[in-house]
Amino acid sequence: MDRRLLAWTALAAALLVLAGIAGIDRPLAEWVRASGIENASVFVVGLAALDAASGIPIWFWLAGCVAIAVGALGSAARRDARWPRAVLAAGVVQVATLHTVDLGKALFGRLRPQQLLETGAWSHAWHAGGTSFPSGHSAFYFGLLLPLAAACPRSWQRAVLIAMPVFAILARIDMAKHFLSDVAASALIAASYSLLVATVLRRWLREPSMRASAPMQARR
Repeated sequence: MDRRLLAWTALAAALLVLAGIAGIDRPLAEWVRASGIENASVFVVGLAALDAASGIPIWFWLAGCVAIAVGALGSAARRDARWPRAVLAAGVVQVATLHTVDLGKALFGRLRPQQLLETGAWSHAWHAGGTSFPSGHSAFYFGLLLPLAAACPRSWQRAVLIAMPVFAILARIDMAKHFLSDVAASALIAASYSLLVATVLRRWLREPSMRASAPMQARR
């Protein structure tokens, strides 16, 4: 897995979280509402199609559990293959990210943009029983697809995989479901877990290769 890509993603997400909380969140939400692009059909229909394809309406944890099962079985069947480890890593990262986001929602209790735009109670946005921060959709897509993107060898493959979570977070902002810092926080969590798993995988892959090369060196 490309740890440089993951590190840059984590840095960009952290900066967006800080920028959002520091003052961009509210103006951006108000601009989306005033501009008339809120709930644009391209985002509403597109996200609904993406959610259906990923199994979210069936069970929010389905994709992660399937990825873990497929990755574990693939790793057991083909120990030298790299793709099962990438799929397993994606499942582990997504499940860990979703659990962390659930804890964050309960801890921060932030209201959603649509709630605050309707009430105007911007001074009581946090610890108000809301579920806006961090974003579950952002956690779902970044948690699953960012590790896969980091494992892909070609840039176009990475671009396609990363484009999906980016579309999802833009849709959630456009639909007034989340602030910029909400979606960025989930991306940061996913990137951090991905970096951790990438480090573990690097050691895991290195050890078998060292064991395999030992007999060859002994023969020499």
